[in-house]
This record gives sequence, structure tokens and C-alpha cells, in this order.
Amino acid sequence: MNRNGILSVVLTGMVLFILFSCGKEDISENAARLRIKLTDAASPVLKEMYLDIETIEVLATDSAGNEGDWVALAFTGGEYNLLKLMNGRTVQLTDEYFPSGGKIDKIRMTLGNNNRMVTVTNDPIPLQKSPSITEHLIIHDVDAALTAHFIINIVIDINAALSVYELNGNWYLDPRARAYPETWGGSLRGYVTPPEASPVVLITREGDSLFTFPEGEEGMYLFTGLHEGKWKVHLIANPESGYRDTIFYSDSILQGKITEITPKPIRLLEQ
Repeated sequence: MNRNGILSVVLTGMVLFILFSCGKEDISENAARLRIKLTDAASPVLKEMYLDIETIEVLATDSAGNEGDWVALAFTGGEYNLLKLMNGRTVQLTDEYFPSGGKIDKIRMTLGNNNRMVTVTNDPIPLQKSPSITEHLIIHDVDAALTAHFIINIVIDINAALSVYELNGNWYLDPRARAYPETWGGSLRGYVTPPEASPVVLITREGDSLFTFPEGEEGMYLFTGLHEGKWKVHLIANPESGYRDTIFYSDSILQGKITEITPKPIRLLEQ
């Protein structure tokens, strides 16, 4: 069942950034390779969710902390099913250089009008844009350093489960998004069976909630960009499957490490 919720869209950057006063002839000699990836925390009620992205811009500060202007990346737009690519899969959007010496603070996306979702009952539902994103979707506190001659990957994580709501019979898109350098935080990987339980995986910590669906016969799931410490893991079976939920705490998540959940796999028990 391909309802799993991690999409990664790679966006790499080579933009003349006015803030740094670099000439086009020397930008690649002292530049950072900027890549931005879009990832999705899944929703247990969605089968597909398409995000219509028209433009992507970034805002950076220089090494002295001075904020520059918004810079549009060389992105031609597209529609992306947030629930199609999951657990580390990526698709590249653009490849550019970006002047080094500062850091990316904010990312701004202009969304089109063809956002939509498909539920598990195969009903297509158009998504109107929430008033909060009529102009742009802005993600703050990216904090990604632009180091010369390095590839800088930035992950944008949109939590689909919290990004849609219904009001008076209409459905609205109001993305709940975070962004972080790909090298930041730790990862958590585990396995859950049987597939007949149709489980969804939820992890929580201090107000953070992230969803995904296990994939394949092994039921593998993977979360990235996690704060250090222990996370509460919820393996939630479909109520009609006849299997029980399981809740436990992970081992401590460590910076730059993948924490493996054991046993491999965890098998849900029948009711």
C-alpha cells in the first residue's frame, strides 16, 4: 500500500546572491553547493497529496549577520505527490551554486492553485489555500551554514497529517513545515509486521509528532532530522485488522547516527 509519507525533493542551488556582492565570474570559485529536499510526514487518512509549487526562494545572512534579500532559485515549478516518495527517496529539482560565508535563514515557496489530495477511499478532493499562505509559505529558523566547496543539503519536512483541515464542507491546505540541514539531528529506523495489520508509525517528543507508513514485506520505516534524546514510538494497527497497537520508547537518538529499533521486526500481536 503506497500511502507512505516521506517525499524527498532535492533542490540544489547556484544563485547570484546580491548580499555578498559576488560577480558572476568568480561565484563558483568561492561557492557552496546548496541542496534543498522536501520531505513529508504522512497522514493516516491520505492516499495521495499533491503540492503545487510555483517558485522557491531563500533568504540568507552574511558572516556578519546582515540579512539579504529574497533570492529566487532556478526552479520552473511542478506538482509533487508528498506521499509517493518516502523513507529517504529523493527527486532533484535544480542544481545551482550559492555564495558561501553566511547561512540560509528562511525558505519561501509560492504555491499554485492545483493542490489536492486523494483519500484512502480514492475520493479526489481539491485543497484551497489557507489565508495564511495566500501569498507564500515561509519557513523560518533554517540555520544552514553555507560552507565553501561543500554540498549543503536542506530538508523541508511538511507534516501532511497537520496540513489540511475542513471548514464548512471545504478542505484547506495550511502546511505545517520545518526545515533543517540534512546533517543535523539523528535518525530512527525500525521494522514492523505483519502487513495485514496495515500499521502507521507515529513518534512523539515534547510536542513534536511525526508520521510515516512502513513499506515492503519487512515493514521498514525511517525518520530523519530528529532531536537528540528518546522518542516515544507508536505502532498503530488498523482498528479493523484484528491486531493490537504497541507503544514504547526508543533508545537515545544521537547526532549524526541512525538508531535501530529492536527486535527486527516488531510483530504486532493479534487481539
